Amino acid sequence: MPALKKQRIDLRLNDEDKSMIEEAAAMSNQTITQFMVSTASERAAEIIEQHRRLTLNEESWNRVMDALSKPPAPNSRLKQAAKRLQDME
Repeated sequence: MPALKKQRIDLRLNDEDKSMIEEAAAMSNQTITQFMVSTASERAAEIIEQHRRLTLNEESWNRVMDALSKPPAPNSRLKQAAKRLQDME
């Protein structure tokens, strides 16, 4: 099995932030690196999930569902675009 490549991130912290991170890492029985990676990864996953999720009210949801179940007939521009795509293949 090939060894995992490790990436490096350098941070500049003020004394107060560094001390707080060191204390929190120690309290959670983690190295500073483990603490920083786990905390940053968890927060990154939260932010990504928030940005990927779309929340709709009931009216908007119904409009989307109606559009999906009863799509409009293709207009001439859509037909032309489909033909161009087909011609490229």
